[in-house]
Amino acid sequence: MTACSRPEEGADGSRASGPGITFASGTFDEALARARSEKRLLLVDVYTDWCGWCKKLDREVFGDAKVAEASRGLVAVRINAEKGGETVARRYDVQGYPTVLFVDGSGSVVKRIDGYVDAAEMLQTILGPSGRA
Repeated sequence: MTACSRPEEGADGSRASGPGITFASGTFDEALARARSEKRLLLVDVYTDWCGWCKKLDREVFGDAKVAEASRGLVAVRINAEKGGETVARRYDVQGYPTVLFVDGSGSVVKRIDGYVDAAEMLQTILGPSGRA
């Protein structure tokens, strides 16, 4: 039996073309360095291949055009907590999947979502109460 893969994800970890969020390929440290240099927040999607809620988050939330538009001011990266992302998962005390972290350039968490949220709640988290990122 083979492990499930995320349907929207290419072999290099980048998102296939479409209306959803564009996730950076490369490592967490590379994405954090980019976020730091561009003075943007880093959205970190911590997932596992077997997580059904992670796949639902990909399809229904990260694939949503409004969420993608709202996240344009962020650097986004996916971290598989069981395949190369174990250190990141431990560093941020990830206890379940999915976990979405919003991290500043110094690596500190400024917002955190534990578990699945729908597109409306993700938009509210990204945009904040003012409706602006």
